[in-house]
Amino acid sequence: MSKAVKLYIIRHGEALPAQALQGDAIRPLSAYGEQEVVISGRWLAQYLAEQGADALDWLIVSPYIRARQTASILQRHIPAHSEQVNDAITPDGQAQQVCDWLFAELQHRGSKIKHVAIVSHMPFVSYLVAELDKTMEPILFPTAGVAEFVLEPDQWRGKFIRMAVAEPD
Repeated sequence: MSKAVKLYIIRHGEALPAQALQGDAIRPLSAYGEQEVVISGRWLAQYLAEQGADALDWLIVSPYIRARQTASILQRHIPAHSEQVNDAITPDGQAQQVCDWLFAELQHRGSKIKHVAIVSHMPFVSYLVAELDKTMEPILFPTAGVAEFVLEPDQWRGKFIRMAVAEPD
């Protein structure tokens, strides 16, 4: 039997607006977005410390620049034992497919995985919330927002706990 896993779904910080002839995938964080992620990273590090954890066991990141930057800033505050770039968690990713993959991976990896974070984008993160917890509707994610879940890998289900929101001064 696998034990419950804490999952943190994190939307990237605020990004610079799209420029003509440039793809969405290369939009970087704005200065404000970087500040948002610092606040979220500090919060997550403190929250994990309160649970006796000093690191994430697994960090799953979109390949888009703003998500990679968000993950890098987060890891200044809370390191990850393992980081994986996943092409399926882009803005138009399929939440059900990712959900199935995630539960299968958690079962395969076993009880050593206790704290997992996914760094991705709207609208994907919104649909992932609803897919993981069938009692939830898709929710709006603020930039650098963190949705906390408890997952039961053996049951292939999750429970939404709360949303934490970064608010720079």
